[in-house]
Amino acid sequence: MANIVEHVPAPVDPATAFAYLADFTNTRHWDPQIDGARRLDDGPIGPGSAFEVDLRLWRRTVPIIYTVTTFAPHARVVLEATGRWFHGRDDVRVRALPDGTSEVTWDATFALRGPLRILDPLMAVGFRRVATAAVAGLAVALSELDHAPDAPDEEG
Repeated sequence: MANIVEHVPAPVDPATAFAYLADFTNTRHWDPQIDGARRLDDGPIGPGSAFEVDLRLWRRTVPIIYTVTTFAPHARVVLEATGRWFHGRDDVRVRALPDGTSEVTWDATFALRGPLRILDPLMAVGFRRVATAAVAGLAVALSELDHAPDAPDEEG
């Protein structure tokens, strides 16, 4: 199993950071391995909401469906993806900081299943590299949230 836990600052309040992170279609903006992402259902995001992401692996694109399994508004969302040969879990927590900004903790795991488990040590090295690039992209995206054109301004 491969795992990465990172803490990323967000210059916005927890509600804004959480809304951005819980909408997993936003991964296409900050994860360089994601070529596309779409919501598979309608309504408010919550338990059971599903997202399909197009993960680029070498020269192929692999669609992976993530489902929200835990949802605590403004605080925590857990998304899980399970396929025949893998299981992935992204546990995202947002906490308020005293200055009104937020800190995001991203805990991502990915494990191969069945006979492919023997490749886990090799896969963990690649996962760490890819996850580090994704977290760097996430840090940039979160740092730009307070400058987003659709973000409410201080007067409105």
